[in-house]
Amino acid sequence: METRSIGSNLIYQRKLKGYSQEELSEKTQVTIRTIQRIEKGDVNPHLQTVKLLAFYCH
Repeated sequence: METRSIGSNLIYQRKLKGYSQEELSEKTQVTIRTIQRIEKGDVNPHLQTVKLLAFYCH
């Protein structure tokens, strides 16, 4: 069983809702660069960032 990373889950949920990275950034006040880094797997986001993104993607 494959476990999915936060980044791959973010990509999936963002696309499921039809948001571009720019639109998600505007709604959440999280920078586009941060969203890109999370999706790429370069960083482990802070809990507050995850909560902001989850609120709009879920």
